[in-house]
Amino acid sequence: MQPVSGSKLLIIAVVCGVLAGGAAWMYLKSKEAQYREAYKPPVERKVTLIVPRQDMGKAEVIRKEKVAALDVPAQFVPSGAVLAQDWKKLDGRMVEAPLQKGKPITWSAVEGSSVSRFSENVELGKRGKTVKISKINSFDGLLRPGDHVDLLGTFSATDIGLQKQPNYADDVIMTVLENVVVLAAGREDASGRKYETFFDRNSADGFNMNFSTVTLQLTPQQVARVELAEKSGELVAVLRHPKDTSFAKLGQVTVANLLDPPPAETADVVLGADGQLVGRIVGDNVVDAQGRIVGKMVDGKAVSFDGKTLGTVAKNVAANDPLLRMRERADVVRDADGNVVGRIKDGKVLDADGKVIGVVKNGQAVGLKGETLGRVERNAALDAQGRVIDMSKSTAQASPQKRGSEQQIVRDATGKVIGRVVDGKVVDANGQVIGVVKDGKPVGLEGKVLGQVSTAVVDAQGKVVGQIGEVVRDANGKIIGRVIDGQVVDGNGKVIGKIKDGKALTADGKALGQVDKVMLDEQGRPKDDGVRVARDASGKVLGTVVGDRVLDEQGREVGKLVDGKVIGKDGQVLADAVDIEVQQDAVRVARDASGKAIGTVKGDTVYDASGKVVGKLVDGKVVDANGNVLASGISAAVEGQAQADTALAVAGEAQEGAAPQASRMVQFIPGGTGKDGIIPIQTIRME
Repeated sequence: MQPVSGSKLLIIAVVCGVLAGGAAWMYLKSKEAQYREAYKPPVERKVTLIVPRQDMGKAEVIRKEKVAALDVPAQFVPSGAVLAQDWKKLDGRMVEAPLQKGKPITWSAVEGSSVSRFSENVELGKRGKTVKISKINSFDGLLRPGDHVDLLGTFSATDIGLQKQPNYADDVIMTVLENVVVLAAGREDASGRKYETFFDRNSADGFNMNFSTVTLQLTPQQVARVELAEKSGELVAVLRHPKDTSFAKLGQVTVANLLDPPPAETADVVLGADGQLVGRIVGDNVVDAQGRIVGKMVDGKAVSFDGKTLGTVAKNVAANDPLLRMRERADVVRDADGNVVGRIKDGKVLDADGKVIGVVKNGQAVGLKGETLGRVERNAALDAQGRVIDMSKSTAQASPQKRGSEQQIVRDATGKVIGRVVDGKVVDANGQVIGVVKDGKPVGLEGKVLGQVSTAVVDAQGKVVGQIGEVVRDANGKIIGRVIDGQVVDGNGKVIGKIKDGKALTADGKALGQVDKVMLDEQGRPKDDGVRVARDASGKVLGTVVGDRVLDEQGREVGKLVDGKVIGKDGQVLADAVDIEVQQDAVRVARDASGKAIGTVKGDTVYDASGKVVGKLVDGKVVDANGNVLASGISAAVEGQAQADTALAVAGEAQEGAAPQASRMVQFIPGGTGKDGIIPIQTIRME
């Protein structure tokens, strides 16, 4: 065999290399095409929808010039959107829900069939009345079907039967109708030409034009009222928010009223249990500070949309009331000059920038270097900028929240509630009598003991929300123990006394303190943050209840609570079927004749803001341990805890640095002669 030359081998190698390179290139190209196809974004399919060119209100008829076509990715098409190909089905239909400019129209927002007649825009039972309007300056050409307006009328006093006032013009303005719906608004220029459903490029649109006729949706009675008003005077329409359900008490306004100062602006508001503003009441809506509707007024109560009570209602609150500026409550620190130097959060003192400048130790604000930062003020009211508001000038404060009413119940051996006590009988949840109460014990119809009688707090639905227990307070009103099975047990479980004939005594028979009743928490520990209020069958407040005593606002004993009755000192029944209402987050506040807060009252003891004992409340006077009268004309009413904290803080600032001075008692012998020749020594108080 003839050997192959080297040049031939080189050629063969080059050819093979080229072929291999070409094959590799083709392979890579095919892979590239494969990957390109795999990662190629899918072709976005778009759907053409119909959208409004401008906002459209309820009852407005959809026409071609009012809409446009918009391409929208298929995955973003809303359910029920009207396709461009269905325009003929949509043309002429009336809007049932307001439409926003540029947002796709849905079939649910329009009537089921097109409107061929204008009368089909009118609700059944209503009437369409076209009214000639003299002025609608506030609208500025923006009135649309579906808007809500008030109609005011300008009349001559003599034309409507009023007496003309001398030296004044005869004009009278009064409300004709409020909150009526606009069905149509006809525009015309000064020459009377209307511009409504057509477009004229040569017209002076927007120049010297106004709404001169408005078609309103009215009841037949309202139609008659408007007809008379049109014949007697001129009408003015005033635009209002469509969700505003309030009514203005305008009355009759004359020129003479312009000389009077404008009436003070007031508002009804809703206050939460913490004393903070929930919102203003506008019609039947509760509107918060941001203008959002957060609830409704139902039977005089503020209720959220989930049916929960929002708070209590305070009426006729002045527009400049500090409460309307309050946004939150917080503990703050004030320096010697009264300036706020920081807020307290989680035991730390933060400045305006949120920087930690100290801590709170043993109730005192201390700086990072151990220096005193100032005085701690609890539950201070702050505005939107975090500034402290003086709430002492507020006329609106949160009322104490009713927790429930006291009622005797029967629990079995496991602690389960099996019935309640009604007129000495044990009644189950179905109203069936299952036993009676004998010698303080519930006995079944078969003569067996059913369990144990206790006093519970029951809400309006009959649900047990708390339990009432007996406690013992010392001479300063402090709770020193709870009464369990006739024994007085302190917080550590140690027996420190016993109950005998309704009195708390030590083991050696000495007086231990005064027996009182308070609400207990889930662990059976006393909660000293509420007040028990006695009401008669008509709901009238008889007084606050301390132990079994019913006390009036001056601290005088009205009577004793015995088996649901208030018995006077003479043994007479003062009130039957008494309801004991437990108010949470409440306290009795002692105020002097000028309304200044002296302190809080627990039992018959008065405490200042720091918890220090001021004295005893006796017959409308605060008396110290030596019998000196510190203040007279005192009344102690039940107030919300937030209101009490504010009042005491203000009183503390006024008295800061000044020691309270007790009245000086002196004895003297008056002139003249006394009975049997004896002149008694009299004791008087020196002011």
